[in-house]
Amino acid sequence: MMKKSFIVMILACLFSANVDAQSKFAINYSFGIPTSETSDLFGETSWRGVNLDFSYFLEENIAIGFSGGWQVFDDGLGYVTETDGTETISGQRYNYLNSVPLFFTGSYYLNTDAFSPYLSLGIGGVYNQLEEDIGLFSFEEDQLQFALRPELGLDYEFYYGFEIRAAVRYHYVFEGGDLPNLSYLGIVLGLVWSN
Repeated sequence: MMKKSFIVMILACLFSANVDAQSKFAINYSFGIPTSETSDLFGETSWRGVNLDFSYFLEENIAIGFSGGWQVFDDGLGYVTETDGTETISGQRYNYLNSVPLFFTGSYYLNTDAFSPYLSLGIGGVYNQLEEDIGLFSFEEDQLQFALRPELGLDYEFYYGFEIRAAVRYHYVFEGGDLPNLSYLGIVLGLVWSN
């Protein structure tokens, strides 16, 4: 009950604010570079990702908002033999990770004429679904893990109200449940429009 009322309060604050204030919406393509323990499971860069961002400006240079997305990692590790205790399994090994980051964000923009560099910090969680397949056997774990996301980006206005975005985001995902630290670096290219 408390969780629902907190979410309703945040949404009410965002959408009942003065309509003259500026808001930014963005749709982004992203690719992910595995780091930390993610790189132990995936040696390849993920080219399959999408993000949606919303920012509401409290002042000219300060914005709050939220961000969500989906990044998919997969990697074939070839034929392997693995032993756990007295059990040995052999077969082709494939790893899959569906990562769904959800963050509340705070951003600071350095506005210039056409360019708007910015710094942002996201606090929230990443829902991870990890699947490891060996031959006919499949092992799957899923968990919502606490995460932080520092970001450095640049918006370039190419037409009134429309911008192109380039950003670097580091998804630092804390170990949770049976899942390790599944962190990754995200490179983002997107389209931004503002009211």
